[in-house]
Amino acid sequence: MSVSTTGSGPDAELRGSHVLFAAGRVPNTDRLNLPAAGIETTARGHVTVDAQLRTTNARVWALGDVKGPPAFTHVSYDDFRLLRANLLEKAATPLTAAGRILPYVVYTDPQLGHVGLHEHEARRDLAPGRTIQVASMPMSYVARALETDETRGLMRAVVDADSQQILGFTCLGLEGGEIMSVVQMAMVGRVKWTALRDAVWAHPSLAESLNNLWGFLK
Repeated sequence: MSVSTTGSGPDAELRGSHVLFAAGRVPNTDRLNLPAAGIETTARGHVTVDAQLRTTNARVWALGDVKGPPAFTHVSYDDFRLLRANLLEKAATPLTAAGRILPYVVYTDPQLGHVGLHEHEARRDLAPGRTIQVASMPMSYVARALETDETRGLMRAVVDADSQQILGFTCLGLEGGEIMSVVQMAMVGRVKWTALRDAVWAHPSLAESLNNLWGFLK
């Protein structure tokens, strides 16, 4: 099958074997009569919560997909961790969802794993004056990918040039979600990208590519 496109650029024809129709999901909170409990929702119907997941009714909290995107199972798990600590364990310093480093993996072939900020988000959202650098390396530079003949894709990292902190990472390639998780651990621990560059990774692991990625930093 093929699709013809027109626009500001030259016309093009895209060919493929499958069509993916992403219809999205619509919350069914309208069935709950939430206004009777003083609980507000967004224009799309998601329950409004603050950083501690408290709704507009101070005695009610919400977690999971009902409070809106990102709608991932692992986010729901972490919502539970937060509420358990605050409500059941009475954490001395209440936990909040603010600043969580959220990953996702799309289990396509090859996998797409991402965590943190994309380049355009970093340039748009961070304080003016901060220098953003990007490293992008094709999977054909990864020894393990070459050995398994799975060289499709690339990996990309976004960093703060001054602090050397990793702001975001994407890997489209062989076990992209697993490589992303290694970088996520560095981000959670506020490990600088230079530490990943200088680490001794086992050969020929996929993580070994984190020695070479930073040579493409611009």
